[in-house]
Amino acid sequence: MSSPALVSVVVPTFRRVERLPSLLAKLSVIDQACDLDVAIVDQTPGADLSKLRGFSEHFACLRFISLAQANVSRARNIGANAASCDILLFLDDDMELERSYIPRLLSLMLEKPQAAWGATWPQQGAIGRADGNPLNGRDDDPLIFLPTCALAMHKQDFMAAGGFDERLDRNFEDAEFSHRLKQQGLRLVRHPDLQAQHHNRQENGTWYRRSLMEAAARLMRQTAYFRRKTGRSWPGVLLALLRVIASEARHPGYLRGGTPLARALTLGLSLPAAVIYAARPPLLIRRPDTAGKPC
Repeated sequence: MSSPALVSVVVPTFRRVERLPSLLAKLSVIDQACDLDVAIVDQTPGADLSKLRGFSEHFACLRFISLAQANVSRARNIGANAASCDILLFLDDDMELERSYIPRLLSLMLEKPQAAWGATWPQQGAIGRADGNPLNGRDDDPLIFLPTCALAMHKQDFMAAGGFDERLDRNFEDAEFSHRLKQQGLRLVRHPDLQAQHHNRQENGTWYRRSLMEAAARLMRQTAYFRRKTGRSWPGVLLALLRVIASEARHPGYLRGGTPLARALTLGLSLPAAVIYAARPPLLIRRPDTAGKPC
């Protein structure tokens, strides 16, 4: 009888089926690949993943979960619900782990169980300390966070925090989730032993070109909701939205196209709806009746 898996790997993907063979091939050759319970949570309508089942021989378990509607936070929550292991490792579909990543992760989590762990890679900014200590910045600062492209923690801590808020996406969801982890008493740690490559291929998936109106409305909603849910007062939320308008009108970092005046007007028109959206209750993980079952 084979040994049970040690780490459940959750990979959300959307309209990027062509990436998955490379992802699984690279994951299959790392140390202790045979101890992995891998869940690919695909949100691509009509995707045929049958050809990928051949990779199952390399892992303790390989499963494919399909969602009818794209929502990266919901995909991660569903993958976590289905996980059979106590340790969760969330990966983006463009991540590549260093060969000894899993045994090093297991060792670190045994040494410091009250922590969430992030990888380090060359292109990543200095968001944490290299000595394995908590991230710099105030513990209550929601802008200090671990990105979900390579994020590990105990499943019980994930569930206790409520999982990802399904009203948030595109960088907002991991910052808000990290904020709740810190409130729960967990340390956020990036460690030099956890090396990876983030190829950061911003194509397909949610990276399609949105209209100016659609992009502006989304940015304002996400900003307002994130600020409110991480402790900002309503005046603070309004001030944050006004700053977004001023910043994106002059030096756009999120919006594409349009004149400064057009961007300012479009963002301004989106402000009332964004404030209403910020008042919505969180949409957190829905716990299953039973724990994830092994393959």
